[in-house]
Amino acid sequence: MLMLQSICASTFAQSSVTIYGSVDNGISYINNVGGKSVVKMQDGINKANALGFTGTEDLGGGLHSVFKLENGFSLNSGAMGQGLIFGKQAYVGLGKAGIGDVYLGRQYDYTLQLERYMVPYLNTGIMLFQNADLDRASGERLNNAVQFNSASFGGLSFGAMYAFGQNAGASSTNVGRAYSANLQYTYGPFMAGLVVTDINKVQIQAGATGAPELLGRSLTPTTVLLVDNQRILGAAGMYTFGNWRASAIYTNTRLELNGQSATDQVVHLGGDYFPLPDVDLSAHVAYDKLESSHWYSLNLAAAYLLSKRTSVYLELAGQKAGGANGTVASIAAMGPSSTDKQFVSRVGLRYFF
Repeated sequence: MLMLQSICASTFAQSSVTIYGSVDNGISYINNVGGKSVVKMQDGINKANALGFTGTEDLGGGLHSVFKLENGFSLNSGAMGQGLIFGKQAYVGLGKAGIGDVYLGRQYDYTLQLERYMVPYLNTGIMLFQNADLDRASGERLNNAVQFNSASFGGLSFGAMYAFGQNAGASSTNVGRAYSANLQYTYGPFMAGLVVTDINKVQIQAGATGAPELLGRSLTPTTVLLVDNQRILGAAGMYTFGNWRASAIYTNTRLELNGQSATDQVVHLGGDYFPLPDVDLSAHVAYDKLESSHWYSLNLAAAYLLSKRTSVYLELAGQKAGGANGTVASIAAMGPSSTDKQFVSRVGLRYFF
């Protein structure tokens, strides 16, 4: 019995499971959604609400196993995000020190890596992303995915993933096969990255773009299209100097449907500054061009860190649309305006655990 207890204690000492997550809530004012101003409580805008479990076990000889289960939810209603118990991520994997890790399950494609370069202005929240998230930079999942992430070799790392299309179901953003890859490089205060994602048969929230038409279809605010192919290329760089951080990101998204194609290009520029250790000021500008429609966006944010886990913040967002007749402003997650302009202000509270 004593030997068994000793063995069990040794085993558990080599394993760890962590519970983590984030909660965010606040009040938003939107000057124009479908022709009316709106004041409402919104959660998960500055930071997506999440509850996750992650664990690792040392298997000896440099080998380790790992798992992650993470769900999203609404703080205001208690409803599950993505309609699934673990809608954000659910995978298991094995890794080898000095080589890398292989994961199997529901995972983010590598366009999420672009968020690493948005850190200087992520305090401006989900409103900084492309109107309909056509470039998937805010984080989208693939079902039935196999992913490999390398170790760092002199600051250089890479990853590749493939998602099988069969039985992908309505819960996935890939009805068909998908692949994604990334290359990252870090040297002191500088970091840069490249990503590519290619998906067959994928749903896009076309009506949220604010464009009057896309791929030969007239759009309403609720239009969803199942496109034949979505191909995304992204490049980014970030530099940190003292209390300042700045980054630049470019994405190019090509959509195909029934022989027609459309291209969306987005440029993000921005940064942040810490005038005090507990005060973070952020600014972000973006230009988005989808065929003959375009949008200019400006996002500003100020966050006060009450502790390492708790922050209060103020977000401001403005957008001006132009180009094709009928193009309207449509700040991400807010809903299309009835005009070419839209403004959002928001105050909120977030907590990490």
